[in-house]
Amino acid sequence: MELRKFYIIAILSFWALGVVAQPVKIIFDTDMESDVDDVGALAMLHGLANKGEADILATMVCSLNPWAVPVTDAINTFCGRPDIPIGAVKTLGVYRNSSYAKIVSEEFPQDIGLGEKSPDALALYRKILTEQPDTSVVIVTVGYLTNLSYLLQSYPDDISPLSGKELIQKKVKHLICMGGRYPLEQNPARWGNFKPDPAAVLLVSKDWPTRIIFTGGGAFADEIPTGKVTFNFPPDSNPISRAYAIFLKSWNRDWHHSADLIAVYIAVRGYHEFFQLNTQGYNHIFEDGTMMWRLQPDNPFHQYVSSFKEGIKPENVAAVFDSLLSGPITLQK
Repeated sequence: MELRKFYIIAILSFWALGVVAQPVKIIFDTDMESDVDDVGALAMLHGLANKGEADILATMVCSLNPWAVPVTDAINTFCGRPDIPIGAVKTLGVYRNSSYAKIVSEEFPQDIGLGEKSPDALALYRKILTEQPDTSVVIVTVGYLTNLSYLLQSYPDDISPLSGKELIQKKVKHLICMGGRYPLEQNPARWGNFKPDPAAVLLVSKDWPTRIIFTGGGAFADEIPTGKVTFNFPPDSNPISRAYAIFLKSWNRDWHHSADLIAVYIAVRGYHEFFQLNTQGYNHIFEDGTMMWRLQPDNPFHQYVSSFKEGIKPENVAAVFDSLLSGPITLQK
Protein backbone atom coordinates (compact mmCIF):
# COMPACT_ATOMS: atom_id res chain seq x y z
CA MET A 1 0.00 0.00 0.00
CA GLU A 2 2.81 2.39 0.91
CA LEU A 3 4.61 1.56 -2.34
CA ARG A 4 1.44 2.30 -4.30
CA LYS A 5 1.11 5.67 -2.55
CA PHE A 6 4.73 6.42 -3.41
CA TYR A 7 4.13 5.75 -7.11
CA ILE A 8 0.97 7.87 -7.14
CA ILE A 9 2.82 10.76 -5.51
CA ALA A 10 5.73 10.36 -7.94
CA ILE A 11 3.42 10.37 -10.96
CA LEU A 12 1.60 13.45 -9.72
CA SER A 13 4.92 15.18 -9.05
CA PHE A 14 6.20 14.48 -12.56
CA TRP A 15 2.89 15.64 -14.00
CA ALA A 16 3.08 18.88 -12.00
CA LEU A 17 6.66 19.46 -13.13
CA GLY A 18 5.57 18.93 -16.73
CA VAL A 19 2.89 21.60 -16.36
CA VAL A 20 5.33 24.08 -14.86
CA ALA A 21 7.89 23.36 -17.58
CA GLN A 22 5.55 24.31 -20.43
CA PRO A 23 7.06 27.25 -22.35
CA VAL A 24 5.31 30.59 -22.04
CA LYS A 25 3.66 31.63 -25.30
CA ILE A 26 5.02 35.10 -26.03
CA ILE A 27 4.21 37.86 -28.48
CA PHE A 28 6.99 40.44 -28.31
CA ASP A 29 6.10 44.01 -29.37
CA THR A 30 9.02 46.40 -29.87
CA ASP A 31 9.95 49.72 -31.47
CA MET A 32 13.49 48.38 -32.20
CA GLU A 33 14.94 51.71 -33.23
CA SER A 34 15.70 54.46 -30.72
CA ASP A 35 17.26 52.50 -27.81
CA VAL A 36 19.39 49.37 -27.81
CA ASP A 37 17.74 47.63 -24.86
CA ASP A 38 15.12 46.39 -27.36
CA VAL A 39 17.95 44.38 -28.93
CA GLY A 40 18.99 43.04 -25.54
CA ALA A 41 15.41 42.16 -24.65
CA LEU A 42 14.91 40.19 -27.87
CA ALA A 43 18.25 38.42 -27.36
CA MET A 44 17.17 37.55 -23.80
CA LEU A 45 13.87 36.21 -25.12
CA HIS A 46 15.76 33.92 -27.49
CA GLY A 47 17.98 32.86 -24.60
CA LEU A 48 14.88 31.87 -22.62
CA ALA A 49 13.46 30.08 -25.67
CA ASN A 50 16.72 28.13 -25.99
CA LYS A 51 16.13 26.89 -22.43
CA GLY A 52 12.62 25.76 -23.34
CA GLU A 53 11.00 28.46 -21.21
CA ALA A 54 9.49 30.60 -23.99
CA ASP A 55 7.67 29.94 -27.24
CA ILE A 56 8.06 33.05 -29.40
CA LEU A 57 4.86 33.28 -31.44
CA ALA A 58 5.68 36.57 -33.17
CA THR A 59 7.80 39.70 -32.98
CA MET A 60 5.71 42.80 -33.68
CA VAL A 61 7.19 46.18 -34.56
CA CYS A 62 5.34 49.31 -33.44
CA SER A 63 7.64 51.82 -35.18
CA LEU A 64 7.33 53.26 -38.68
CA ASN A 65 11.12 53.33 -39.05
CA PRO A 66 11.57 51.08 -42.12
CA TRP A 67 14.74 49.50 -40.69
CA ALA A 68 13.14 48.38 -37.42
CA VAL A 69 11.59 45.32 -39.06
CA PRO A 70 14.71 44.02 -40.85
CA VAL A 71 16.93 44.46 -37.78
CA THR A 72 14.38 42.42 -35.83
CA ASP A 73 14.55 39.75 -38.54
CA ALA A 74 18.36 39.84 -38.46
CA ILE A 75 18.34 39.11 -34.72
CA ASN A 76 15.76 36.34 -35.07
CA THR A 77 17.76 34.83 -37.93
CA PHE A 78 21.05 34.99 -36.05
CA CYS A 79 19.43 33.38 -33.00
CA GLY A 80 18.29 30.42 -35.11
CA ARG A 81 14.63 31.35 -35.56
CA PRO A 82 14.46 33.02 -38.99
CA ASP A 83 10.81 32.14 -39.57
CA ILE A 84 9.29 33.88 -36.56
CA PRO A 85 6.46 36.02 -37.99
CA ILE A 86 7.09 39.76 -37.89
CA GLY A 87 4.24 42.24 -38.08
CA ALA A 88 4.53 46.01 -38.36
CA VAL A 89 2.24 48.97 -37.80
CA LYS A 90 0.77 50.00 -41.15
CA THR A 91 -1.30 53.11 -40.52
CA LEU A 92 -0.65 56.09 -38.26
CA GLY A 93 2.27 55.55 -35.93
CA VAL A 94 5.54 56.83 -34.53
CA TYR A 95 8.71 57.37 -36.55
CA ARG A 96 12.03 57.84 -34.78
CA ASN A 97 15.60 57.57 -36.04
CA SER A 98 17.94 54.76 -35.08
CA SER A 99 21.71 54.71 -34.80
CA TYR A 100 21.97 50.96 -35.38
CA ALA A 101 18.92 49.59 -37.24
CA LYS A 102 19.97 50.33 -40.83
CA ILE A 103 23.60 49.31 -40.27
CA VAL A 104 22.74 45.99 -38.64
CA SER A 105 20.04 45.26 -41.24
CA GLU A 106 22.53 45.70 -44.06
CA GLU A 107 25.42 43.82 -42.46
CA PHE A 108 23.64 40.68 -41.24
CA PRO A 109 21.36 38.15 -42.97
CA GLN A 110 17.66 38.95 -43.07
CA ASP A 111 15.17 38.29 -45.84
CA ILE A 112 12.14 40.39 -44.91
CA GLY A 113 13.36 43.63 -46.48
CA LEU A 114 12.09 47.00 -45.34
CA GLY A 115 9.20 47.40 -42.93
CA GLU A 116 6.60 48.17 -45.57
CA LYS A 117 7.06 44.62 -46.93
CA SER A 118 6.13 42.98 -43.64
CA PRO A 119 2.61 41.81 -42.73
CA ASP A 120 0.22 44.16 -40.96
CA ALA A 121 0.71 43.75 -37.21
CA LEU A 122 -3.01 44.06 -36.56
CA ALA A 123 -3.94 41.18 -38.88
CA LEU A 124 -1.05 39.09 -37.55
CA TYR A 125 -2.10 39.72 -33.95
CA ARG A 126 -5.64 38.63 -34.72
CA LYS A 127 -4.49 35.52 -36.61
CA ILE A 128 -2.05 34.34 -33.97
CA LEU A 129 -4.38 34.96 -31.05
CA THR A 130 -7.21 33.14 -32.81
CA GLU A 131 -5.00 30.08 -33.27
CA GLN A 132 -3.90 29.83 -29.62
CA PRO A 133 -5.63 28.15 -26.66
CA ASP A 134 -7.72 30.36 -24.42
CA THR A 135 -5.85 32.53 -21.87
CA SER A 136 -2.50 31.14 -23.03
CA VAL A 137 -0.69 34.10 -24.58
CA VAL A 138 1.48 36.63 -22.76
CA ILE A 139 2.07 39.85 -24.65
CA VAL A 140 5.13 41.88 -23.69
CA THR A 141 5.45 45.37 -25.10
CA VAL A 142 8.71 47.29 -24.83
CA GLY A 143 7.77 50.03 -27.29
CA TYR A 144 4.84 52.26 -28.12
CA LEU A 145 1.33 50.90 -27.56
CA THR A 146 0.22 51.71 -31.10
CA ASN A 147 -0.24 48.10 -32.26
CA LEU A 148 -2.09 47.18 -29.08
CA SER A 149 -4.47 50.12 -29.39
CA TYR A 150 -5.33 49.09 -32.96
CA LEU A 151 -5.88 45.50 -31.81
CA LEU A 152 -8.10 46.65 -28.97
CA GLN A 153 -10.26 48.70 -31.35
CA SER A 154 -10.45 46.08 -34.12
CA TYR A 155 -13.75 44.68 -35.42
CA PRO A 156 -14.80 41.12 -36.25
CA ASP A 157 -13.41 40.04 -39.61
CA ASP A 158 -12.60 36.97 -41.72
CA ILE A 159 -9.95 35.96 -39.20
CA SER A 160 -12.21 35.93 -36.14
CA PRO A 161 -15.85 36.74 -35.38
CA LEU A 162 -14.66 38.40 -32.16
CA SER A 163 -13.90 42.06 -31.67
CA GLY A 164 -10.37 42.94 -30.62
CA LYS A 165 -11.36 43.39 -27.00
CA GLU A 166 -13.22 40.06 -26.98
CA LEU A 167 -10.28 38.31 -28.63
CA ILE A 168 -7.83 39.70 -26.07
CA GLN A 169 -10.10 38.74 -23.20
CA LYS A 170 -10.43 35.21 -24.56
CA LYS A 171 -6.85 34.47 -25.56
CA VAL A 172 -4.46 36.69 -23.58
CA LYS A 173 -3.31 35.69 -20.11
CA HIS A 174 -1.86 39.10 -19.28
CA LEU A 175 0.09 42.02 -20.70
CA ILE A 176 3.56 43.09 -19.55
CA CYS A 177 4.06 46.75 -20.43
CA MET A 178 7.41 48.51 -20.13
CA GLY A 179 6.92 52.24 -19.73
CA GLY A 180 6.85 55.00 -17.15
CA ARG A 181 8.77 55.66 -13.96
CA TYR A 182 6.94 54.66 -10.80
CA PRO A 183 5.21 55.88 -8.75
CA LEU A 184 5.19 59.01 -10.93
CA GLU A 185 6.68 60.62 -14.01
CA GLN A 186 5.53 64.17 -14.64
CA ASN A 187 8.45 65.62 -16.60
CA PRO A 188 7.26 66.06 -20.21
CA ALA A 189 10.84 66.69 -21.36
CA ARG A 190 12.01 63.25 -20.25
CA TRP A 191 11.65 60.69 -23.02
CA GLY A 192 9.84 57.39 -22.67
CA ASN A 193 7.65 54.83 -24.41
CA PHE A 194 4.38 56.49 -23.40
CA LYS A 195 4.96 60.00 -24.78
CA PRO A 196 5.30 59.39 -28.56
CA ASP A 197 1.75 57.92 -28.79
CA PRO A 198 -0.07 58.98 -25.60
CA ALA A 199 -3.54 58.37 -27.08
CA ALA A 200 -2.69 54.70 -27.48
CA VAL A 201 -1.47 54.50 -23.88
CA LEU A 202 -4.62 56.17 -22.60
CA LEU A 203 -6.81 53.71 -24.50
CA VAL A 204 -4.92 50.57 -23.54
CA SER A 205 -4.60 51.51 -19.87
CA LYS A 206 -8.32 52.26 -19.71
CA ASP A 207 -9.87 49.45 -21.79
CA TRP A 208 -7.46 46.50 -21.85
CA PRO A 209 -9.52 43.55 -20.51
CA THR A 210 -6.79 41.54 -18.75
CA ARG A 211 -4.22 42.21 -16.06
CA ILE A 212 -1.45 44.63 -17.02
CA ILE A 213 1.86 44.56 -15.18
CA PHE A 214 3.64 47.85 -15.89
CA THR A 215 7.41 47.72 -15.47
CA GLY A 216 9.43 50.83 -14.76
CA GLY A 217 12.49 52.42 -16.29
CA GLY A 218 14.61 55.28 -15.01
CA ALA A 219 16.70 54.73 -11.89
CA PHE A 220 15.20 51.26 -11.36
CA ALA A 221 16.40 50.03 -14.75
CA ASP A 222 19.76 51.77 -14.31
CA GLU A 223 20.40 49.65 -11.22
CA ILE A 224 20.68 46.59 -13.50
CA PRO A 225 23.59 47.35 -15.85
CA THR A 226 23.68 44.86 -18.71
CA GLY A 227 25.10 44.56 -22.20
CA LYS A 228 28.79 44.61 -21.26
CA VAL A 229 28.92 40.90 -22.09
CA THR A 230 28.20 41.74 -25.75
CA PHE A 231 31.64 43.36 -25.96
CA ASN A 232 33.26 39.98 -25.35
CA PHE A 233 32.40 39.11 -28.94
CA PRO A 234 33.60 40.83 -32.13
CA PRO A 235 30.89 43.28 -33.27
CA ASP A 236 31.10 41.97 -36.84
CA SER A 237 30.31 38.45 -35.63
CA ASN A 238 26.73 39.04 -34.53
CA PRO A 239 24.00 41.70 -34.73
CA ILE A 240 23.53 41.94 -30.96
CA SER A 241 27.12 42.97 -30.22
CA ARG A 242 27.12 45.20 -33.28
CA ALA A 243 24.01 47.09 -32.19
CA TYR A 244 25.32 47.60 -28.65
CA ALA A 245 28.70 48.77 -29.93
CA ILE A 246 27.11 51.32 -32.27
CA PHE A 247 24.59 52.63 -29.76
CA LEU A 248 26.88 52.85 -26.72
CA LYS A 249 29.75 54.52 -28.58
CA SER A 250 28.05 57.89 -28.13
CA TRP A 251 27.51 57.14 -24.43
CA ASN A 252 31.22 56.36 -23.97
CA ARG A 253 30.47 53.28 -21.91
CA ASP A 254 30.10 49.53 -22.41
CA TRP A 255 26.90 48.85 -20.45
CA HIS A 256 23.30 49.99 -20.58
CA HIS A 257 20.12 50.01 -18.52
CA SER A 258 17.80 47.00 -18.52
CA ALA A 259 14.34 48.55 -18.86
CA ASP A 260 13.15 46.28 -21.68
CA LEU A 261 15.00 43.25 -20.34
CA ILE A 262 13.13 43.52 -17.03
CA ALA A 263 9.81 43.31 -18.89
CA VAL A 264 10.86 40.23 -20.88
CA TYR A 265 12.19 38.47 -17.81
CA ILE A 266 8.94 39.05 -15.92
CA ALA A 267 6.89 37.96 -18.95
CA VAL A 268 8.59 34.56 -18.98
CA ARG A 269 9.81 33.84 -15.45
CA GLY A 270 7.58 36.14 -13.43
CA TYR A 271 8.45 38.76 -10.84
CA HIS A 272 8.66 36.48 -7.80
CA GLU A 273 12.41 35.78 -7.74
CA PHE A 274 13.75 39.34 -7.82
CA PHE A 275 11.03 41.97 -7.78
CA GLN A 276 8.27 43.49 -5.68
CA LEU A 277 4.78 43.60 -7.21
CA ASN A 278 2.58 46.59 -6.32
CA THR A 279 -1.11 45.81 -6.68
CA GLN A 280 -3.01 48.69 -5.07
CA GLY A 281 -4.26 51.55 -7.23
CA TYR A 282 -4.10 52.33 -10.94
CA ASN A 283 -1.86 53.91 -13.56
CA HIS A 284 -3.23 57.36 -14.34
CA ILE A 285 -2.04 58.47 -17.78
CA PHE A 286 -2.12 62.17 -18.65
CA GLU A 287 -2.77 63.45 -22.16
CA ASP A 288 0.92 64.16 -22.77
CA GLY A 289 1.95 60.61 -21.87
CA THR A 290 3.25 61.38 -18.40
CA MET A 291 1.83 59.26 -15.61
CA MET A 292 1.14 58.98 -11.90
CA TRP A 293 0.32 55.87 -9.90
CA ARG A 294 -2.74 56.71 -7.84
CA LEU A 295 -3.89 54.55 -4.95
CA GLN A 296 -7.58 55.25 -5.47
CA PRO A 297 -9.72 54.04 -7.07
CA ASP A 298 -8.21 50.59 -7.18
CA ASN A 299 -8.08 48.87 -10.58
CA PRO A 300 -7.53 45.13 -10.09
CA PHE A 301 -6.13 44.91 -13.64
CA HIS A 302 -3.34 47.43 -12.94
CA GLN A 303 -0.12 46.41 -11.19
CA TYR A 304 3.47 47.57 -11.42
CA VAL A 305 7.04 46.47 -10.77
CA SER A 306 9.68 49.11 -10.07
CA SER A 307 11.61 47.84 -7.05
CA PHE A 308 13.48 44.81 -5.78
CA LYS A 309 12.49 42.29 -3.17
CA GLU A 310 14.19 42.73 0.17
CA GLY A 311 17.69 41.31 0.13
CA ILE A 312 18.06 41.21 -3.65
CA LYS A 313 21.32 42.62 -4.99
CA PRO A 314 20.87 44.31 -8.38
CA GLU A 315 24.28 43.10 -9.56
CA ASN A 316 23.12 39.50 -9.16
CA VAL A 317 20.05 40.27 -11.28
CA ALA A 318 22.32 41.83 -13.89
CA ALA A 319 24.44 38.67 -14.01
CA VAL A 320 21.35 36.53 -14.67
CA PHE A 321 20.14 38.93 -17.36
CA ASP A 322 23.53 38.98 -19.08
CA SER A 323 23.74 35.18 -19.07
CA LEU A 324 20.39 34.98 -20.86
CA LEU A 325 21.25 37.83 -23.23
CA SER A 326 24.56 36.24 -24.19
CA GLY A 327 23.19 32.72 -24.59
CA PRO A 328 22.28 33.08 -28.29
CA ILE A 329 25.59 34.89 -28.96
CA THR A 330 27.58 32.09 -27.32
CA LEU A 331 25.80 29.45 -29.37
CA GLN A 332 26.69 31.27 -32.56
CA LYS A 333 30.29 32.12 -31.62
